[in-house]
Amino acid sequence: MAGLHVFDSHVDAANTWLRPLIEDLELGPQEHARAVQALRAGLHAIRDRLPAAEVVDLAAQLPTLLRGIFYEGWRLDNDPARIRNRAAMLDRVKRELGTDPRLIPHDVLRAVIRVLVDHVSPGEIRNMVATLPRPVAALWNELSGVAAERAVRIPDPARVRRTGYAL
Repeated sequence: MAGLHVFDSHVDAANTWLRPLIEDLELGPQEHARAVQALRAGLHAIRDRLPAAEVVDLAAQLPTLLRGIFYEGWRLDNDPARIRNRAAMLDRVKRELGTDPRLIPHDVLRAVIRVLVDHVSPGEIRNMVATLPRPVAALWNELSGVAAERAVRIPDPARVRRTGYAL
């Protein structure tokens, strides 16, 4: 059977997001499955902390193939309040990673956040971080690196509406 090239552009777009993660996690050329596992774990942890509207907004900026991974297992009635602090966020990543000793939750989350900061609009990054509780937003800022400092800031709680969005 001849190859179907209709999906080539989608695979290329997903690989554009995956390559920097592979480099950041120092994975070898035969470890692409491990890289996808890491990306899934980080995306799912972030997704599970966001309110439904932000999940949908973020998904709209993901490549088609990664959008499917992102939504895998998600439910509209997800309770983002379960992840309230740094430990809970890293535990969520660890749970998704399983027992792989090569993938450290802190490093995986850092790599995924950096990929998101590089590929998602600064406005969407700001909106996402504005919905996070202070400890999780601080973790995001710590892991995102210097390049994202302008795009990512912890909002003043007095200026955040009940919806969780900064004014």
